[in-house]
Amino acid sequence: MRACNYPFTERVLAIDSAPLTGDKLRRYATGSQEELKSACQKLVDLKVIDRIAEIDYDPAQVKKVYQKYFGTQQAKLMLNHTHNWKGSTIYASLYCIEASASDYYLHFDADMLLHQDQGNDWISEAIDLMKSIPTIVATRPLCGPPHPEGKVLYSRPAEDPRGFYPHNSFSMRAYLVDRQRFPELSPIPLMWKYYPLLSRYLPSPLQSVFASVERKLRRQVKPIKGALESFEVTSSQRLEETSFVRADLSSTKAWTIHPPDHGPEFIKALPQLITLIEQGKFPLGQAGFYDLLLNEWSDLLKASIAE
Repeated sequence: MRACNYPFTERVLAIDSAPLTGDKLRRYATGSQEELKSACQKLVDLKVIDRIAEIDYDPAQVKKVYQKYFGTQQAKLMLNHTHNWKGSTIYASLYCIEASASDYYLHFDADMLLHQDQGNDWISEAIDLMKSIPTIVATRPLCGPPHPEGKVLYSRPAEDPRGFYPHNSFSMRAYLVDRQRFPELSPIPLMWKYYPLLSRYLPSPLQSVFASVERKLRRQVKPIKGALESFEVTSSQRLEETSFVRADLSSTKAWTIHPPDHGPEFIKALPQLITLIEQGKFPLGQAGFYDLLLNEWSDLLKASIAE
C-alpha cells in the first residue's frame, strides 16, 4: 500500500478459508485460520487495508463465476474443483475480480515486494495504457530491478515502443485488469494436470528431444483425476490463442521482486528487505532478475542493520 501510494476505491485483504490441499499441506509452518484472521485484523486496525473478505464458496456462486470465464460446458466439469493440483486458487482469484467495487482490479500475492520512485504512479500509467490499447488484458510493473547495463536475466519479448513488454503468458503474482475486458478471454480452456515428464530431469540440451519422444510414448496416459492445471497455465494458453497480451511496463520507476523461498532466513530479513526495496536499493547480483536472490543481499542487509 505504501509503495503504490494510490487512492484506491477499496483496499481489501482476501482470505481463502477452504481446507489446504496439495503441497500447501506441507508448506512451511502453517498457522490456523484463527491466527490468520487475527493477524489480518491488525492490518485493518492499523488502517493499512479497509476490510477483510472471505471467499464465498456458495455452489451457485462458483457455478456463476466458472460459467462466465470457462463457459457452460467446461464449468460442469469444474464445479467440484476450486483449486489447482498444487492447492493454489483458481475460483477465488476470479471471484475477487467479480467482487471488486471498482472498474479496475489490482491483485498482489501477499509475498510480493514492490518499489516505486517517489512521484511516480505506475497504476495510472497502466490504466491509461489499457484504455489506449484494447488488446492489453492485464498489466503489471517491471519484473525485477533494472540492471545498470540493461541486462535481463530472464526471457522477455522485445519492448513495444509504447512503453511495455507484450507477453503471451499470464502471471498470478501481480496483475491489474480492466474488469470489463478481462472476461473477454472466455472461454479459458479447461486443462487437467498430467504427471510431469521424466525428461525434465535431463540436462537442458537434451530435454526437448527426449520430451517429444516421451510424449509420444505416453499418449494413452490419462490426466491425474480431479487435478486442475494452474490458472496461469490455462490463461496463458488462452492468450496464445488470441490477440490479447499481458503488458509489463518497461518503465524502471516501478518494479517487483518475488521471494520464492519463505524460510526462516527470509522472514528474519524481511523488514530490512522492505526498507531497502522501498528506497530503491538492491545489490548488483539482483539486478535484472525477478526472483529474490537472498544470498546476494547479505552486505546490504548487514549495513542496514548496522544503521
